[in-house]
Amino acid sequence: MNFQYIKNLINDIKELASSQMVIVIILFAQVSIVTKGLGTIKYGQAVLVLALVAIIFRSLHARNSDVTLLMIQKYGEKMYTRSLFFDLIIGVICYSLCLIIFRSQINTFFGNYSMSFALNFFLLARISQTFSESSKAILTYNGNFKKFAIVDTISNLFRFLVIVFLFNSNASIDNYLIGQATFSITYGVFSLFLCREYLIISEISLKNLTEYFTKFKLDFVKQRYDQFVGIVPQHFDLVILGYFTDFSTVGIFRIAKRLIEPINYVVSVLTPYVQNKLSRENQNISFTKLFMNILLPISIVLLSFYIYFGNGLINLISGPSFENAYQPLLILLIGYIVYLNTFWVRQLLLFKNLIHYHAFSRIVSLIVFLISAFFLSPDYGANGLALALSFGMISQKVYEFYSYKRFSNQK
Repeated sequence: MNFQYIKNLINDIKELASSQMVIVIILFAQVSIVTKGLGTIKYGQAVLVLALVAIIFRSLHARNSDVTLLMIQKYGEKMYTRSLFFDLIIGVICYSLCLIIFRSQINTFFGNYSMSFALNFFLLARISQTFSESSKAILTYNGNFKKFAIVDTISNLFRFLVIVFLFNSNASIDNYLIGQATFSITYGVFSLFLCREYLIISEISLKNLTEYFTKFKLDFVKQRYDQFVGIVPQHFDLVILGYFTDFSTVGIFRIAKRLIEPINYVVSVLTPYVQNKLSRENQNISFTKLFMNILLPISIVLLSFYIYFGNGLINLISGPSFENAYQPLLILLIGYIVYLNTFWVRQLLLFKNLIHYHAFSRIVSLIVFLISAFFLSPDYGANGLALALSFGMISQKVYEFYSYKRFSNQK
């Protein structure tokens, strides 16, 4: 084990890592309050509502920071201001689509929750959150992980405090949505504030925006395609489970997935570090060292923790009514550990201009997931869906490796 390598990496990501540790603690405390307050049925309905919003906004905007980062790398930091304008346009389009779907028959697949003040407030708040993607890109490019960490931590803390306050008087889905809206507003507005030095108002003109769109559209379309084909395993899994089972089973599966999500936070810490290194030609990164010294030891710790303490964690966080989440949690753990150890392959594809192969890998994942889910979910419920999701994640990473090895030398 290379202790000097570990020391240098920790020094680079210490602010972001500390932030994510705080966020995980807040997340578990928040999940405990929400699940115990709502119960399995209402919690299942709530996560279906959030799934619909996530599907719309993620399809059109998730990981737009990758596209903006490429634009900044190619054309300079002035692209940040121009990117913000397109964030706003996309946010408004997503908001409009959500309104249409929540008022249509499609809503019956997503909890059938009626439009309320809280839901509308949450949708409007999601527009402001779109600004965070451009801000994330400029901070990543400049290696300013500390500011990025501050945005993440403060936003999660505000959401937690609002949920604690509201649930103290009335544990309801509407109050849960208001808490989520607090996160979105804080995340978007605060990220803008911290990146105000890069904001150049004179860059906003019809000519500049037209030029930006011309340069931006190819990478944007690739990224949207990549995100769209990945949305089904990420969020439609709940819809599929809801179709075959009930709100209670959806809630149990969501808890299993929620408690395994700290693995995503580890990836969130390491991704800006990897992107920063790859976006600057004079910096190198050894993925063998990253795997042997960081990813593999973390994986061993996580496997041990969830196997031995997972059941107790579920009871502590959500209570005995969610105890059936233990088996799906362990099944999901397989796929998420594979994802953790191979997340960086996507970044190599991105910076080799091969991101469309990541999209192809998601198609492979989607096909494997859907076939597995429709065979396994009716008979095995949450366990079957968890197995289908893990199958999909593993098949995706296998294809990514294959694509990078085969096509990277041709670029």
